[in-house]
Amino acid sequence: MSPDIARELGITLKFIRESLGISQAKLGELAGVSANLLNDYEHFRKPLHPDRLEHLLSFVGVPAERIEATLACLEANRASAQAPGAAAYLSAERRGLEAVVQKAGGLAMEFTRGLLTLLTLEGEGLQARQRAEVLWERLKRHPAAMRLPLVEDSKKYRSWALCERVAAESIEAAGDDPQEAVRLAELAVRIAELCPGPEAWTWRVGGYAGLHLANARRASGNLPAARAARVRGKKLWQAGAAADPGLLNEALVLGLEANLLLADRRFAEALKLIEEALRVDRSGITASLLYTKASILADMDDLQGSTAALEKAASLVDAKREPRLALGIRLLLLLDLCLEDRAAEAQPHLGEVRSIAERLNRDLDLTRVLWMEGLVAAGVGRNAEAEANLQQVRGEMAKREIAFDYALVTLDLTVVLLSENRTAEVRALATDLIWIFRKQQVSENALAALHLFREAARREAATVGLARLVRRFLYRAQQNPELKLEGTGVGD
Repeated sequence: MSPDIARELGITLKFIRESLGISQAKLGELAGVSANLLNDYEHFRKPLHPDRLEHLLSFVGVPAERIEATLACLEANRASAQAPGAAAYLSAERRGLEAVVQKAGGLAMEFTRGLLTLLTLEGEGLQARQRAEVLWERLKRHPAAMRLPLVEDSKKYRSWALCERVAAESIEAAGDDPQEAVRLAELAVRIAELCPGPEAWTWRVGGYAGLHLANARRASGNLPAARAARVRGKKLWQAGAAADPGLLNEALVLGLEANLLLADRRFAEALKLIEEALRVDRSGITASLLYTKASILADMDDLQGSTAALEKAASLVDAKREPRLALGIRLLLLLDLCLEDRAAEAQPHLGEVRSIAERLNRDLDLTRVLWMEGLVAAGVGRNAEAEANLQQVRGEMAKREIAFDYALVTLDLTVVLLSENRTAEVRALATDLIWIFRKQQVSENALAALHLFREAARREAATVGLARLVRRFLYRAQQNPELKLEGTGVGD
């Protein structure tokens, strides 16, 4: 079967499913297949055969005639990659459509005509994105400083799809190199400004890029600039809504804004946006959205809700296709389980998590996996293994000068030592936390919490309960500097 036919079958599956308002998860449940497999069919990662397509859609009552009509529409109208609204429908294609409708017998003309428009847009989007992939491969070979002049000088780089592609690279870079994420998002904004098409469409693309810029600035720690970019980006996104036929990913935009609101501690608003994003998602980013939802719930001190969201996300994400996301989801899930004293439930998943990290082959990822192995070992009573792992992680965090993580893993280690009544060693570790004070990378409330623990350890009054309380407080205070440690006077 040719790649073109496989793509047409995947497009047909997607648009008939969406026209019925059925999610990939629901269709998968009815047909007895995974949502990930359906996503692969719809995005052409796996070939879909005609008989298989008919079989899948039979579970939602779609007759073969409707599938045949849809495929005929697609064959009759392969759109070129141009600005939305510019595709022309030829009279011959219209006549061909009429013939298909007559042949289908009883198939609604309104649906078929609407589907022709959708398929036109899907073809347009597919070709534009394929072209954007080629252009990005050319751009990324140049130094960062050369990319903007190339975009300014050549019309071929002025494409909404290239803006989308560069914005995606910004998200990918945010975790490891926030400054590069900002540079890429700024490039996406400039591409959007130069993008051809109606003014409203330029606004829409500009808003999409602007919210990616806000996300990159959040990742770089510049919250005032992130807020300003969010306000401007959202205004442009909404102003251009009427010009967007559905090419740009609304669910992704809502998810980005939710992350920005989370950084501002506006939990209720962030949670509302994530629920809306989950409702409108048609692009297979549900796992990523659930990851954000879990982070919101964890910061609201709802560990059970966070764990439930992460468990669902872990069942949806494909570790081979999205290893970074899969690793992040699984590490956060295992951390939640450990914080809920459910380390025994986390233990069976450690092998999979290490396997993903080893494939990614990034030192910091592997260090975090070692940390998680230490936490799980401590939670199931293997103290010697836990101590060895946590000491190694502590050394890595000191070497990298990651102050918060150094404090957290030190507290994890004190829990192990306190469970064995090794108070003198705990006193030495707590005194060593002065390193955190010298680095001055934590909030006043977090510093006060560390000071409280250090003083308790100095008096040999520190307990496992206090260590866990301060550790959990620091984990939350990392995202919320104004958080207070309740019941201790810290932050009062």
